Amino acid sequence: MRYFYLLLFITSLGFGQSGVTPGVVIRRVEQEASSEKSYALYLPREYDETTKYPVVFIFDEEGRGDVLTQQFTIGAGLTNSIIIGANYKLNDSLKVALQETEQLINSAYNLYSIDRDRIILAGYGDGALVASASSQLTNTVYGLIAIKDAFLDKELLRKNPRLKVALLSPDEGEQFYKLKNYSKSYTLEDFIVGYYEYDGSDIPESGYLAAALTDLLLVEDTPEALVKAYYDSDLAFGDILYRRQQHLYAYDFVRKLKSKYKKRLDIDAQKDLEKEIRFNKTFRSKRDRSTVINYSEGLLVEDFQYYLTEDTRNAYFDNLGWWSYQMDDLDAKIDSTALSKQERKSALRLKGFVQQGVEQQYDLSKSQGAAPEKLLFINVLRTLIDPTNQDAFLEVIQLSAREGDNNAALFYLEELLKTGYREYETLYNLPYTIALRISPEWNEIIFAYLGKAKYYY
Repeated sequence: MRYFYLLLFITSLGFGQSGVTPGVVIRRVEQEASSEKSYALYLPREYDETTKYPVVFIFDEEGRGDVLTQQFTIGAGLTNSIIIGANYKLNDSLKVALQETEQLINSAYNLYSIDRDRIILAGYGDGALVASASSQLTNTVYGLIAIKDAFLDKELLRKNPRLKVALLSPDEGEQFYKLKNYSKSYTLEDFIVGYYEYDGSDIPESGYLAAALTDLLLVEDTPEALVKAYYDSDLAFGDILYRRQQHLYAYDFVRKLKSKYKKRLDIDAQKDLEKEIRFNKTFRSKRDRSTVINYSEGLLVEDFQYYLTEDTRNAYFDNLGWWSYQMDDLDAKIDSTALSKQERKSALRLKGFVQQGVEQQYDLSKSQGAAPEKLLFINVLRTLIDPTNQDAFLEVIQLSAREGDNNAALFYLEELLKTGYREYETLYNLPYTIALRISPEWNEIIFAYLGKAKYYY
């Protein structure tokens, strides 16, 4: 699901009715008495209704508001912030999703003592798309923390020129290159105040979230004692990464602390730790290997981008063999236990990148009413990129039958059934397959996998 717009409106509940305890995560707070929706809540330990607090609203594509709220508590403790995370997935319908996010955000205005000049939206995956689009389309949002995905546009950012953005990218994520390009974009440099790549494919560690939150809330008039607390926390997390032997992540994280704090504090400790990591033999070995891998990876990204556009435009079936080879090679690297962790991660990123790109080309082709031959090509490519994509197999069967290629239709029918597909009635109602459905070959294949067939058995 992809979101584009977000507004805010108000519901009514009183803080006195919430019965929450400051300083701990309340995993479930009812959003409304008549609703099944809930959110997780963290209030600062010394919460006082007469004081205004920064607030982070979290939207997760899997509805894990309680998990993400817990992950934000270190940052919340440092910055004295309120954290509110939705415990539900946003609806697939954009209109409904907008209403859902509006209800959560503005109900909090009546419940808690929020500083409306320091409203921060955070999101993971599709939730990050909601948060990022909303942040750009209203000047009431102070900051954005986008994890795993984001949507940033220089024209839209003009609507909220004060916005500060922190991006967190899992190094196995399918949007890795997109987020990296954002971080390097000259046109976005006035907005992006933090960019971190972290190990894995899921939610980042709390140290990264704390760093992102302090990136947003560190301003010129932040008291020196508070700046020192931010610095000590960041430095301690960098040291933890280093002691865990996560040398590349540690170096990247610690190196960025220089620009964050050099104008505010004595950063000798940061310099010492950065130097220690830089001269570590294991780090230097990993760095050298990473340089080689990243170079090859960059070339493949360029190849994939070029051939995906050209092959789809021209329905170039002759190049499907090349795509099959590339995917087999990536799969072998992903499954290998002999290759380094860096090489496997590179393969995971590339595989996710191609899958995402192919699905985008498919959506574009359908929306433009592409010719059957082009649709057939892109769907065959979808089956090569993701052999578990049952929707792609169904479309190939229909399009092949439409083009009169019964052998191809039968081949892909069997490949579909190998994936575990069991929708018996659907197979006998596929468009363009009337003649095939009553053929012995069609029924023989279905009988072999499902144990029954409508004709000849």
